[in-house]
Amino acid sequence: MNRYGSTAMLALLGMLASDCALPSKASAVQPRFFSPELTEPPQSVAAPESDALELRLGLVEAASHLEERMSYRVHASELGYYDDRRWSERPEEYLRRALEHELFERRQMRRVLSGAATTLDVELTAFEELQGAKARVRLALRFRLHDDHQASLERSVVIERALAADGDVDHAQRVASALGAALTAAVAEVSDTVARHLRSLPRSAPPTESADPATGPSAPSLPSPSDSGTR
Repeated sequence: MNRYGSTAMLALLGMLASDCALPSKASAVQPRFFSPELTEPPQSVAAPESDALELRLGLVEAASHLEERMSYRVHASELGYYDDRRWSERPEEYLRRALEHELFERRQMRRVLSGAATTLDVELTAFEELQGAKARVRLALRFRLHDDHQASLERSVVIERALAADGDVDHAQRVASALGAALTAAVAEVSDTVARHLRSLPRSAPPTESADPATGPSAPSLPSPSDSGTR
């Protein structure tokens, strides 16, 4: 075979190799999107009590490794991600909505928007599937109650839930449902602790003296001279 024939043969082999590689390049990953939020029947909302607890919901954030891709842990120091399984929103958004619903709708706490108030900050540190002999999920968070000066309470919450043993339900859906149950349990525990702590705080005492905005507190009245003398 001459030089030109060899070149043509190499070109033909290159075209065949590129054609064989096309199907693998075309098979792109199609992600599926899930939500851990559980569907609950609508609940009646009672009128707020006169001595309702007051609270400001501050920062609700997540650790940097928590993202829209669903994560799994194969070891205490090894974390992986599913490329084809994603949350419809970032995990901290589910946590914020669950806290708002539990604290301000179901428990009827008064939400403080400005001014001095006890503030609740929460950080989500784990929202993952735990792979191993027992299929389960784990949710972990830290929360802090504080004012403008100092923190009055700091706690950690870790919730684990087993996956439902239902072979007819997709594995990813069972992970989402288990994390939804863990989210509900964690939010209830946080809300119980916050409510107990707020009730233990001293309430500001009502004013004991009436005051005129212009002159200040009223002075006690003195007897008139005519009342103090003898007749």
